[in-house]
Amino acid sequence: MRYRFLSTAFFFLFCFSHTLWAVPQDQTPGRHFNNDVDPYNTYQWNRLNRNNGKVDRGPWYEWWYYKLVDPKTNRSFFFCYGIVNPWDRENKTGNARAFVNFGDSQQKLILTSHVPVTEFQSSYDYPFTRVGSYIATDRMIAAAFEDQGHTVSWAFSIDKKRDWEAMGWGLRFPKLFNIYWHPAQMDARFSGVITINGKPYFIQNAEGYQDKNWGHAFPKWWFWMAVNAFDHHPDSVFVAGGGDARTQHGLPLPTALLLSLYHDGKLYEFRSSEPQYRFDWKITMGRWQITATNFNYHLKVTAEADPNQMMDLQFQTPDGKIFHDYETLHGAIRVELFERKPFTLNWEKIADLSTQNKAGLELGLDHPYDPAVVITGIHAEK
Repeated sequence: MRYRFLSTAFFFLFCFSHTLWAVPQDQTPGRHFNNDVDPYNTYQWNRLNRNNGKVDRGPWYEWWYYKLVDPKTNRSFFFCYGIVNPWDRENKTGNARAFVNFGDSQQKLILTSHVPVTEFQSSYDYPFTRVGSYIATDRMIAAAFEDQGHTVSWAFSIDKKRDWEAMGWGLRFPKLFNIYWHPAQMDARFSGVITINGKPYFIQNAEGYQDKNWGHAFPKWWFWMAVNAFDHHPDSVFVAGGGDARTQHGLPLPTALLLSLYHDGKLYEFRSSEPQYRFDWKITMGRWQITATNFNYHLKVTAEADPNQMMDLQFQTPDGKIFHDYETLHGAIRVELFERKPFTLNWEKIADLSTQNKAGLELGLDHPYDPAVVITGIHAEK
């Protein structure tokens, strides 16, 4: 009981103090309070109509996802703040909601708190989102709720290290794709406390990550990888994502593959939306194999996880369908980078990075997983 009181008191003190400095008081539309504000980590729904009085009433989802790995215990957690169909304030579709999700990867525990859409608030001008009384920014997250007989609360400060515009030029076209993905903090450090069923865990300088998803419809399948805790290479970071790509109106596009490696002070980017790359991939439940090549560099990624230890994060889409997001935060991954030797066609390995249990790995599907499903493909240079 004493621990619960202390952690709860800390939670409210943290929220109050951080809200004062995290939320600018002047909310003039269109004004940017900080030249370093990441515009894609702010609210995207109805953004193009913010000054003309119109309202986008089409299907919509948007969320901010955070994860961390405690360096002392190797326990990993995720936190997600989101909104579905924000225009549907009376929930006439039956699918409108604002929510906060929590996941404990070690225990495969997933908890959720829902609040009415009317209790959701987010800013176009700076990364600030409020779901009921729960707050998320690019510098802090906090929440406290009960679900399924469990209690959970958390309050973390965030120190951003590095971001990445994964979709490149695609981010400049807000109505082109059915889904957008933005690793706003591909590398960050989290410090604070999380309390699960009355037991507090104090975490300092944990390897963390934050990204953003938004759009009108889900892809039929997708993958995600994120690791910033490689053995012997603590400053290296790898992030990847992609899947079935379509326009906002459902027209099929070539499979999207977006990979980024930051190593030894240099960022290596590989995008299927750019013509100079060739990709090969084979993905099944528990195993991811991807290669990406341009004239100068060749990237080889192999990741594995025990399918029985993966969480099934079920998500109801804006039109009511259930999608399955199979995820682990304790995956194994190896990332090898090769550079072409001058004046030859031979490759020289310049990086070999790995971790056995600190990779975030994900396979998403529009149906429950079938072991017969194997996702393969090739993107050749155009």
